[in-house]
Amino acid sequence: MNSQLIDADERLATVFSHYYCVQLSPEDEPVTLRLMPNYEMLLAFNFGPPIPISLGDSHYRIQKTAVLGPLQKMLTYELPAGADLIVVNFTLDGFYRLLGVSMQKLKAGDWHDPDVLLNNDCFSELWQKTARIANLNDRIRVLNAYALQFAAPVDAASESLRESIPYFRAAALDPIKALAETQQVSPRSIQMRFQSHLGYSAKELTRFLRFRNVLGFLTQTNPATPDWLDLVLRFGYHDHSHLIKDFQYYLGLTPRRFLKQLAQGNVCISKTGRFY
Repeated sequence: MNSQLIDADERLATVFSHYYCVQLSPEDEPVTLRLMPNYEMLLAFNFGPPIPISLGDSHYRIQKTAVLGPLQKMLTYELPAGADLIVVNFTLDGFYRLLGVSMQKLKAGDWHDPDVLLNNDCFSELWQKTARIANLNDRIRVLNAYALQFAAPVDAASESLRESIPYFRAAALDPIKALAETQQVSPRSIQMRFQSHLGYSAKELTRFLRFRNVLGFLTQTNPATPDWLDLVLRFGYHDHSHLIKDFQYYLGLTPRRFLKQLAQGNVCISKTGRFY
């Protein structure tokens, strides 16, 4: 298996963070991998055989192009022999700026056909143009050119979203209230902006970032027998059952089952983005 992460062109760094590119030869055995939730949008271009994926209890197959997210559940995917996949990992409101689609339209499900979302065949045409190219760097140049042409520029709403992230990193008691006071808007305006531009609430982001810190800590320290009480206190959970609830909600796993999969090496925690 040949896989790599390619950072976004600096001109597109506020639209997406990186490309995930992976290929398997026709002689390779199928590989099952898992991607932890990252609350970001993914746009997949599949140039090989169909790829079966699972999001929570839902199952899909990526044929050519697919939109996934915001990724709030663990993604399990099986790469078949001959796989040839490029995934665009968006950041903050980059997906909203590229497609111009209110994120609230995506609340009905986790998998979408981008051409159906836009009522346009532009992504099928982009797939066909890219599929004719063998060299990966040339493919990336084509995708970059498309994004540079169609991504909306950063506006006041986008800038305010980026300015809001430190409030969540600092674990403010009430980040929405603090943001509303700083930006001199109503708390409802902040919530509506999150829903339309990102597809989830500020409260959901606060919960997720805490859980991601837990995953990051376990991944870095890789303890055989974690001190669960220390984790509860370290990351601000009410008790052990509260922590277990988040493991079940995001991963569908118990903490111990997650550690077992982590030890097996088939779990990927998405790289930290430029903003969070």
